[in-house]
Amino acid sequence: MSLSVEIEGKIMTKKRFSMAVEKIVATRPGVSYIDAAIAIIEDRGMDYSNLKRLLSPSLKSKIEEEASGLNLIKGEKKNKLPI
Repeated sequence: MSLSVEIEGKIMTKKRFSMAVEKIVATRPGVSYIDAAIAIIEDRGMDYSNLKRLLSPSLKSKIEEEASGLNLIKGEKKNKLPI
């Protein structure tokens, strides 16, 4: 996954990271928030320990919801109808 040049060379802040993740999820069908965040970290050659400080509260909740849905973490049990 190659990212656009617009975030190249800039210092990554919570706002830039969140915008980049949202942009990837919006423009690439089937890409999850988890995958988008990992792609940005890997593409920029950053350490995964930096991910925690880059997550905004809204992005963190979306990733937690995704991970809970995939049974990667324990979360609230919500009844969902199969569609």
